[in-house]
Amino acid sequence: LPTILDLRHLARRIRQVGIPCQCLPIPSRGVIVRETRLSDHAPFWDQGYRALMVTDTAFLRNPHYHQPSDRIDTLDLDFLTGVCRGLIAGIGNLV
Repeated sequence: LPTILDLRHLARRIRQVGIPCQCLPIPSRGVIVRETRLSDHAPFWDQGYRALMVTDTAFLRNPHYHQPSDRIDTLDLDFLTGVCRGLIAGIGNLV
């Protein structure tokens, strides 16, 4: 997304379909907010690529995240479905 206003518009569209959404611009490749560096896209930040991190905060909610017990049966699939629906609503307006 080109600007912070675009990011806020995306978040607003996601909230309009009833999905909680927050936007949090992260400066300095996530170095200040270390939890954002746990994402798989941190190496892209390190190479200079701008990236949009979309997260359901699993690592803060799910004790199984990135553990041997991280299996489909430990996921909240209803919550994940809501995340996907929100993204479809928000991103659909970008194209």
